[in-house]
Amino acid sequence: MIIEFRNVTISRGGVSALEDVSWTFDSEKTPSVAILGANGAGKSTFLEAILGLRPLTSGQILVDEMPVGKGHLTQIRRRVGLVFQNSDDQLFSQTVREDVSFGPTHMELDSEEVKRRVDEALEKMGIVTLAERSVSTLSGGEKRRAALAGVLAMHPEAVLLDEPTSMLDPRGCRELAEYLNTLEMMKLVATHDLLFATRVCPFCLILKDGKIHASGLTEDLLKDETLLMETGLA
Repeated sequence: MIIEFRNVTISRGGVSALEDVSWTFDSEKTPSVAILGANGAGKSTFLEAILGLRPLTSGQILVDEMPVGKGHLTQIRRRVGLVFQNSDDQLFSQTVREDVSFGPTHMELDSEEVKRRVDEALEKMGIVTLAERSVSTLSGGEKRRAALAGVLAMHPEAVLLDEPTSMLDPRGCRELAEYLNTLEMMKLVATHDLLFATRVCPFCLILKDGKIHASGLTEDLLKDETLLMETGLA
């Protein structure tokens, strides 16, 4: 999969969340990329724009040559899944199973295939025992796992994760990193958790004030104390 930003600017109220951003993500060359930056650097906007959740002020985003826009959004959203920073923005059904079933059910799959995908996703995320639980009773970490299971049940070609460790304890962070490393798909991870970034993403972009301030191997860039200070990561 190829996701391409062409001179993308996103402004709101005269303030640019992203400013003239150009970059190409290629799943064959860099399948796992961290989008790093301090709060307000533009990380969430970066991911949300790929699915058409943030209107562009100028420029263009393409997913496998399909422009992000009304004519292609259904196709793009079936191929690219997003796990939101706040799981409460994503979980809305009564039970965990119902929530994980929502995406596959709306893909015109037969009931057996939906069940197979849901069971598989619940097992992969280690939440089979939570399947019939009310979403409202879940802990923050459990909600995070349920949200990711819902995305994985759709069998996307790419998954976007916005601050995926925000509700996880250290063990949960480690287990999530180990699991993500088994996924053979493009992963774009917006985070300010530098340890998690090094575990999951060999390559990274660092945003500052809505612009790409630096790019390169994660391990190398995170050794640059001056860069980390400049970008609010240290």
